[in-house]
Amino acid sequence: MGKINFIVLFTIVLGLTQANAISLRFKSKIFSSGPDIYACNAGVASAFMQNSICYFKGTKNFCTPTSCSNAKENCNTNCICIDKGGQGETYVNKLLLKYQAYNSNGPAIPTTKNAAGPKFESVFSGSDAWNREISDVATHFMTEAYTGSYFIDICYRGTQIPNGGGYFVLSSEASAIPFLVTDLLGYGSFDNNRNGLDFNVVGEIYTEKAGLTVERFVVCGTSAQSTDFAVNGTTGVPSGPVSGATFYHTSPEASLRASAQTVSHGSTIDPKFCKVRYIFRETNWKASLPLKRDNKGEGAEVCTYTTISDPSQQ
Repeated sequence: MGKINFIVLFTIVLGLTQANAISLRFKSKIFSSGPDIYACNAGVASAFMQNSICYFKGTKNFCTPTSCSNAKENCNTNCICIDKGGQGETYVNKLLLKYQAYNSNGPAIPTTKNAAGPKFESVFSGSDAWNREISDVATHFMTEAYTGSYFIDICYRGTQIPNGGGYFVLSSEASAIPFLVTDLLGYGSFDNNRNGLDFNVVGEIYTEKAGLTVERFVVCGTSAQSTDFAVNGTTGVPSGPVSGATFYHTSPEASLRASAQTVSHGSTIDPKFCKVRYIFRETNWKASLPLKRDNKGEGAEVCTYTTISDPSQQ
């Protein structure tokens, strides 16, 4: 009898406990969108010499070449000339690279762009560049004088989440490490490949002979369409931002050396799209006595480092 009463009492207590139960079903959502940065475009140009220059080889003494068709004439021996040339001569300066669609795992497509004078010839239009990723970039400069130029564009996509952050600081670095080509393999050394290249260079180096310089341009906006450069119709060099851009900055042209040179471009709020253009130029052709391009295989590994960061994280 006592056993039956105990079981009844336990059942009643348990029922009272369940009657006081409470629960809540609650949901939340995670939105994820991070920034991305990649090389997206490139272009090449070649300046015209202002005048033909002749000087005795190995000296800085001017000379005047004369025809040797008549044996009686006194020919100036070892009188070497750099012809001012024309548009056709600039075609030998060219840009090589590979590209693929942005955020794609497809095969990289090799392409070549030849210079056609002092105006930059771009591989892609400004709008198409946003949807391209480039790699294995190399320039082959083969004109008689140091007249080559090229540019690299770095594209930045900020988070797609609206009002994603505060002010961001933009900065850029550039350097050029000279090398000698010691093997034909060197001409196929792109990106991180250094086969056939010797970086232990002594004596005269390419960057100094060429008078290599760098100039930088930065534009930001809220859309890809409003984030681009307005360019000079004669030179192809940025002359300002397109309509709708929210930020624009340039840096003076400066000599390019092995030690990195950093430029701070200021800050902008919550950048959704930014494009940084580095223009590299051979400038020795402007000298009163330009050098003839050296026949030996040489060059420089040009490095850029682009940073767009929240200053609170620095």
